[in-house]
Amino acid sequence: MDSPTRKLAAEWWAIVPLLCLTGLAWCAANAKWTAAAWATPASYIDDPDKSDVVITLAGMKAAAEGDALPFVWKSVNRLGAPYAANWNDWPSLDELHGLVQLVLARACGIFTGLNVLFLLGHLLAAATFYGVARWSGGTIAWSFLGGLAFGVAPFLFAQSAHHSTVQWAWHVPLFTVVWRWVATGDGIAWRSPRFWLAVGIGLLTGLQNVYYTNVFCQLTLVGAAALAIRSRSSRPLAVAAAVIGAAALGFCVSNLDTWTYKLANGPNSGALVREYKWLEIYGLKVKDLFIPPVTHRGQAFAEFAARHRGDPARGIPAAAPLLDEGASYQGLVGLACLLWLVGTAVRDMVTGREKDVPIEAWQVLWIVVMFTTGGLNAIVGALGFTMFRGSCRYSIVILAITLLWAARRLSAMQAEPGRAGGGPDWRWPAAAAATCLLVLWDQVPRPPTAEQVATIARQVDADREFVDRIEAALPPAALVFQLPVMDFPEAPAMGVPPYDHFRPFLFSKDLRFSFGSMKGRDREKWQPAVQGKFFEGARLEGARPDGRVDLIRVNPANARVAVDELLRRGFAAIYVNRNGFPDRGRGIEEALLELGYGQPPIRNATGDLACIILQPRERSGAAAP
Repeated sequence: MDSPTRKLAAEWWAIVPLLCLTGLAWCAANAKWTAAAWATPASYIDDPDKSDVVITLAGMKAAAEGDALPFVWKSVNRLGAPYAANWNDWPSLDELHGLVQLVLARACGIFTGLNVLFLLGHLLAAATFYGVARWSGGTIAWSFLGGLAFGVAPFLFAQSAHHSTVQWAWHVPLFTVVWRWVATGDGIAWRSPRFWLAVGIGLLTGLQNVYYTNVFCQLTLVGAAALAIRSRSSRPLAVAAAVIGAAALGFCVSNLDTWTYKLANGPNSGALVREYKWLEIYGLKVKDLFIPPVTHRGQAFAEFAARHRGDPARGIPAAAPLLDEGASYQGLVGLACLLWLVGTAVRDMVTGREKDVPIEAWQVLWIVVMFTTGGLNAIVGALGFTMFRGSCRYSIVILAITLLWAARRLSAMQAEPGRAGGGPDWRWPAAAAATCLLVLWDQVPRPPTAEQVATIARQVDADREFVDRIEAALPPAALVFQLPVMDFPEAPAMGVPPYDHFRPFLFSKDLRFSFGSMKGRDREKWQPAVQGKFFEGARLEGARPDGRVDLIRVNPANARVAVDELLRRGFAAIYVNRNGFPDRGRGIEEALLELGYGQPPIRNATGDLACIILQPRERSGAAAP
């Protein structure tokens, strides 16, 4: 008998078109048709809501330089100057994904590599769904449709360009296999092929994003507990413990570097700080499952979305201050499957056939009760555990559950004798093909306009040229102090996104920057102290109602003390993000000019960055840190 893998390999004629269609849909949605487009990120600093793209790119750059390798301690030599930046205090949630980032960054460069990374997320999602659907009894046509709907899920597009580890939800369909096995029939026999496969899926899951590991473990335990109660046996719980243990092992392997670093250097309670309010703001909301993105191809859909989600590009505010990353929409096909599942469950309950309620309905109910705004996850957060603040992300799990259930049901209906009423069999695949067209129209967003693409390219080129000029003006491997001083990670400043200071690092060959070491340890406290001294005794001139001022008049004596401290530590330049100051950095520039640093500031073409040289290339005798 052929193995499931061999059967799937024999269906290459269906899988290849599925992957091609998914890939073309991604290219169309992101306008990636030329080599230049592939070398440009889908987002950069043009969209504040996607500013996390910069930390993703910085992580790929650091990995490519050998400083942030998966599964080991991470000290980034060109960040956190004059030291090496500590990247070990933050939980390592997806080291396997980091390994893929490393390979792509070295093979393609960080920008092209990032685009390939997101495309792979879509392709893997489509292929995995198809394989699971076929393995679960779905026909080729309905498995193809489900694979396409999952591979171009609005969730995946919404997370693209900035949340690569979240966008890689390709393994979620595998969860449904384990959940069904542990909760139905006789469960999973100990050490059977199913047992080892479930353990393998658990280990694979634990090595990836912890959000998905969380829901995988929860529903594995809930399903096994339900079977244990029905069968009055503890064996299902033992099997579930083994599967969850495998996931925990993967999680431990990913976090071993973080834990050993803390054992060697002491704990850092200030590194991971998340406020409870974000659990409410980014909680799962059922109504968001029905609201399309503002980039929908249908004008009426896009207008409806703008009224509810808001559209910053057009100055339309959101109807409520509750967010979902624009990612919860299930698509028309996904919504039809969800409503069909709910209707089936309600009918079975009303007619007294509780045992016939699809297990998938209970799984969706658990996700809603657990992760909705104000749900059980919020209660856990109120007790102090606020790790899973973005529970709106579990909308992709709901989509996988409902699409797989519908694919099996439609396949079973197609196989029923006389279901087609004597009509030819082509009606079923024709219906699936027509629905594929609906999926592509409904779920693949409008591509960015030529102006938007040009804006991103212009921003990237401006930063690259800016850094080239800085490197030409400074000694090799010079240290650059960055203002305003910002904590890392997840700590934006007024006017500056949380990871904006990584921008020059992306293009630099050997410069070392002060930003980027994880907050919470005493070693990094000197930076805010220097900034505080620089602005000590400063006064505002020409304050305006909008919060801007004409000038921050800096006290020269205090500025001299701060600059001398920077020189003592070996810094050769001060980098200024002008958006972080109400006077656009004029006060800093004038104070340094008054101190004798008369070389004109280097500015980028977009006007938001400046760099004042303290020790130019010809004066290479900078003090060692």
